[in-house]
Amino acid sequence: MVKRALCPNCLKASSACICSTIKSIDNVHHLHILQDPSEEKKALGTARILKLSLNNVQLTIGEVFNEQDFDIQNCYLLFPSEDAIPAASLTEVTGFNKESQFILLDGSWKKAYKLLMSNDFLQALPKVSINITSKSNYRIRKSPREDGFSTVEAGFYLLSQLENNTEKFMPLLKSFEYMIDYQIAQMPAEIYQRHYVDKLKD
Repeated sequence: MVKRALCPNCLKASSACICSTIKSIDNVHHLHILQDPSEEKKALGTARILKLSLNNVQLTIGEVFNEQDFDIQNCYLLFPSEDAIPAASLTEVTGFNKESQFILLDGSWKKAYKLLMSNDFLQALPKVSINITSKSNYRIRKSPREDGFSTVEAGFYLLSQLENNTEKFMPLLKSFEYMIDYQIAQMPAEIYQRHYVDKLKD
């Protein structure tokens, strides 16, 4: 079987390359994406959009991470919990500053939870939540949770609310939408309707 040629930059099939949509964004706060190994080569993975777009970002693949690689004293984890601090309210939190770092877990809910449980230092970090203003546009991947979002969407909301600047980070969603629209265009209409549109109604 002949393997499809991949773009070495975005790691997607050459025909589905999203590089032309990527815009450089100078984000203030460092974003560290911890990616479950199963997500690395997924055609519909979105963490790569954040990695290519943001100037202040790091992506690490694995299941267990070294606590020494993080500024634990000034670091937050984006993860839903009852005591999570809304990202837009962090300016009122003592110790929050431009050097504060944020960790985002990349994987399904099950995999993200496993990453959390496999790393004690992540569990000890203060949790941050985001205010979602619309449903996910991940039209060809259904999360088991109503508040489920793609990694790039989560990053968009987090950074927009930290800097109170939605327009600045809108290119992230533009690249994401381009990727989704391309994939849908490759499917027969009836397949998309049956496997994605109709299932979302269930």
